[in-house]
Amino acid sequence: MKKPLCLLLAAVLGSLLFLRPAPAARAEERELTILAYICGSDLESKEGEASDDIREMFSSGIGSSDAVTVLLATGGTSRWSGYDFSSRNVQYYRMEQNGPVLLKDAGRVSMGDSKTLSAFLSYGISAAPAKRYIMILWDHGGGPVYGLCNDENYRDESLSLAELKNGLTKGLNGNKLDVIGFDCCLMNCVDLCSDLCGIADYSVLSQELVSGTGLDYDGWMNPIREDPRLSSEKIATLMAETYVAENSRGRNASTATMTVIASEKMPAVMQAANNFSSALTSLMETNLAGVVRLRGQLTSFGEFLDEDASDLVDVSDMCDAFSALLPQESAELKEAAQQAVCYNCTTADIAGHAHGLSFFLPYQTVSADRQEILSHYSGQTEPYAVLASAMTSQVASSGYAMTASSYSPNNFFCGSDDSCSGSFCDIWDGYYGDYCSFDDAWNACGGDIWSGLNTSGGSIWDGFSSSSGIWSGYGQTQPEATPVASGIWSGLEDADNEPAATEPPAQTTASSALNNIWAGLLNQGSDYYQPGEANQNVQAGVSEAVSPEDVLETAGSYFSSVPVTAQMIYSIQLNKEDLNHLSTASGVLSREEGDEVIRFGNMGKTTIDWSTGLILSMFDGGWPMLGDQMVRAEYLYGEENGDVRFVIPAVINGLKMYLLGNYTADGKTELIGATQGYDANGFAIRGSIPLEAGMKIEPLFTAVSADGTEREYRGNEIVVPEGGLELTWGKIPEGHYRYCFGLTDLSGKVHYTDSVELDF
Repeated sequence: MKKPLCLLLAAVLGSLLFLRPAPAARAEERELTILAYICGSDLESKEGEASDDIREMFSSGIGSSDAVTVLLATGGTSRWSGYDFSSRNVQYYRMEQNGPVLLKDAGRVSMGDSKTLSAFLSYGISAAPAKRYIMILWDHGGGPVYGLCNDENYRDESLSLAELKNGLTKGLNGNKLDVIGFDCCLMNCVDLCSDLCGIADYSVLSQELVSGTGLDYDGWMNPIREDPRLSSEKIATLMAETYVAENSRGRNASTATMTVIASEKMPAVMQAANNFSSALTSLMETNLAGVVRLRGQLTSFGEFLDEDASDLVDVSDMCDAFSALLPQESAELKEAAQQAVCYNCTTADIAGHAHGLSFFLPYQTVSADRQEILSHYSGQTEPYAVLASAMTSQVASSGYAMTASSYSPNNFFCGSDDSCSGSFCDIWDGYYGDYCSFDDAWNACGGDIWSGLNTSGGSIWDGFSSSSGIWSGYGQTQPEATPVASGIWSGLEDADNEPAATEPPAQTTASSALNNIWAGLLNQGSDYYQPGEANQNVQAGVSEAVSPEDVLETAGSYFSSVPVTAQMIYSIQLNKEDLNHLSTASGVLSREEGDEVIRFGNMGKTTIDWSTGLILSMFDGGWPMLGDQMVRAEYLYGEENGDVRFVIPAVINGLKMYLLGNYTADGKTELIGATQGYDANGFAIRGSIPLEAGMKIEPLFTAVSADGTEREYRGNEIVVPEGGLELTWGKIPEGHYRYCFGLTDLSGKVHYTDSVELDF
């Protein structure tokens, strides 16, 4: 009896299913279905940014289209500010002309779970079949290590790249996306773009942080409403160009990048990336120092200060940096990446820095994120993943007990009180006597010492800790090989520029002093490398030896031929062992305050001669100022046109943030706004806020106690005036200061030398 009964029930159920009306969306296959997976997170609960983007979708009018269906999956946030969506459950909505219409409540599930993603994708394809599919993923992004879409209701659980790929593959079930767009920070990377091959024809991703406004949904959805048959590549291009255009407008303009990647080209990119990675991993075994130094010259996207960065670097820039060490592998990877980039759009300030595809090369975040990086790439056997693990492990274990405290900077400077010390003053007095003090030099340029210097020589923005070996020619040059009163000193003999004096300068004495100063700079002992000797420090691509003539010509840019040469020049010479473990160096200005030392930050142009261990740094007494307050302004990256992006750590209205600014090649400075940087989960906070009148800003520095304990130190409060706040350059306030070198070893640890004292 059971079998006939089962057959009867099956027949009845079958007839009921047959009689059940199909969803209206299935009545006709449309041209296009857009699926938006919107994990609101704290971006929605705190700022309402997801609601703002949903409003943009509706304002485009796409909900009235007969050819396009837009479905939303909403969730991941504790509060919706603009819509009556559930703050507990994931829900599916269809966008219609008059607003969102609830289709399904998917229950209490995490949007950081691949099953939630695949369920929505499967539902959308079934409920709204179309000729083409576009998917948008909306939320925080943290690059390959941290993934994307962290659900605020589930302890910020997020989708890893593996979970993302799994969720997309299962949800598509043999179908394919025409375009997948990431309205998330820092998701442009070789490994993710490679994962999307076979899943989507085109991917739209940002190399940099994504602004709080996100994609310009009205800007790219309205053209689709008008012409649903736009090609998939055109739609992807519209996503990129409208996003960047929106971020280029208005007083709150932001740095922005967005790229369209052709997935079919990614297998060739991944093959080239693996070849490059294998070669670089092998190179680290014999020349870790060279690799780390070259890596240190690359800018990470999403960079603020210290370990706050993504460790994603531009593929083209990386290949250029390593081209001398890995010429074939670098050239092949760069070419493959260029072929995969269909369209790359950036704001002008980052145009020369972001070429469309990023590569994960750990360095800055290793100390803080070592376990997360190793865990993410654990078990992956592709050379790309092996390189990431090897770089992380080797950098983290390359810490070195550098004997920094045994070095005291040798300074040549003219004090503001007309007293002089150091060999530089022998030269100064030989030409100018007592007729030109540091204050005279400062006042000669109207209080703006940069106006008299070539290429802003010695200022905080010039050179960014250059690693060129411009001084290496002196490693073997005898004093008589240095032309007397030539190169950097030639202008001192120019009668047109010579200051008035009661008697002619003592040329013979000055020339003799000049020879003595250069001859005495270097230890000529056998402990140091000679240019051309095979060693990791002067290998091509890290530092190349130059002739004495080149040295003089380059050094000429440090000085001018007028009495503005009252700059401060400091030097130390490392021993061979310390030099082998050095990554970079910088000058550091500080001041005693009670029992602590307040570090104001790095300054000046620093040059390292990798063959002799000589390090030179320059400081001209000027400093970036907000009002009458010194601030710690450090660069993010420099553009080919001379512009510099910088950040200033500060407390703004009680919240720790970074001021964002731009210093143009023609000397103009603008403060763009402020951002919070990264949250506790490793995700960058999207967007920036404008500086409004009345905001209270306290610059942040580092205070160091006698036992070496560091703490955050706040400067005096600055209130933003009605006319806005401007960063200016000014002479540091009068007082007693200290100067030392900060020596960064291969693991990223900074060792501070002994200090010399100076007064202003």
